[in-house]
Amino acid sequence: MADPEVVRDLDLSVDDLADPDVRSVVIRHEHPEFEDALQDDVDEIDLGYGQINPRLHLAMHEIVATQLWEGDPPEVWETAARLRDAGYERHEIFHMLGRPVSNQIWAGWQDRKPYDRARHVADLRALPGSWERERSTMSATNRHEVARKQARRSARATRRRNRRPK
Repeated sequence: MADPEVVRDLDLSVDDLADPDVRSVVIRHEHPEFEDALQDDVDEIDLGYGQINPRLHLAMHEIVATQLWEGDPPEVWETAARLRDAGYERHEIFHMLGRPVSNQIWAGWQDRKPYDRARHVADLRALPGSWERERSTMSATNRHEVARKQARRSARATRRRNRRPK
């Protein structure tokens, strides 16, 4: 669920991730590219692949992490395993699993529709095809991956700066 390197860096164990607040800290730590925006109370930032709301992005990660941790709905875990076995990376899987969640939230807010479990499960089963179709329509397919690599480099540099001398 969480990046093992981040869990180690934060001196946590897998058991610690049972606490949603700890999961929230881990998720925020995995997104150092949002830190300035969060501290400055900025609503949207552009990381090179379009505008993004950092709070909403982190909230979506937390929802998916909670679904995986609690196994509810169980199809989320099954889909994550299927996507992992298909070769997708953990962070991209979180984004893929977040799309059906965001569809449900949008339907609730925009259309005043209640949660539709059958639709949610159908959207999960449509992965990765629906994700790949959406991604292929983007003007620059590599934007997110480039941003993630930049974020990882930045996070590594921050960790190196923050390490205490032994």
